[in-house]
Amino acid sequence: MRPICSLVRASSSARSPTARRCSSVAPASSWRSAIAFSGSATDAQDGQLPASQLSWALVLFHCDDQSNCHQHPIQTYAGVAGSTFTGPDHAFPSYLQLTLTATDSGGLTSSQTLRLDPQTTVLTFQTTPNGLPLVFGAVASTTSFNRTVIVGSRNTISAPDGQKGQQTYRFQNWSDNGAQTHEVVAPAASTTYVARYRK
Repeated sequence: MRPICSLVRASSSARSPTARRCSSVAPASSWRSAIAFSGSATDAQDGQLPASQLSWALVLFHCDDQSNCHQHPIQTYAGVAGSTFTGPDHAFPSYLQLTLTATDSGGLTSSQTLRLDPQTTVLTFQTTPNGLPLVFGAVASTTSFNRTVIVGSRNTISAPDGQKGQQTYRFQNWSDNGAQTHEVVAPAASTTYVARYRK
């Protein structure tokens, strides 16, 4: 388990409580291992707020590209100064947003948000002979091609029998010794998967 950030406390002259930003943030994290978070807040009148007046919201942003994203609420944490979570197994591009909200005795709130980008890797797909189609997820593409995925994500790959010109090719084996259709867990290092065919 790796702490990703600690939301630091700071006094404020403002009436609303101050939930401070993260003092340190990892630029990319492995979502498939436990991520710890913690935070605190102070208020000019109330002083340091107890954990019972803190709440957290974890939201997944799923993107069609790097700018067009929509939200999926993942989990909320009420009345705690910190906890842990494991990121969802999800396609890239996507990222997580963790928001801490503090509420003072008068009901006023203040929030701070942290964006967590996943660690990614590149998977390359080839066939022997080259130029035959492979299926990644639910999409067939002609080799060779690359896909950027989140480290630790599970991805289904398939090598259907194919045709090139007038010649039909039948699947023989994968370079990772998987079945014709199987699941791969994305490693941290860029990896090439080769499907071999015979006439």
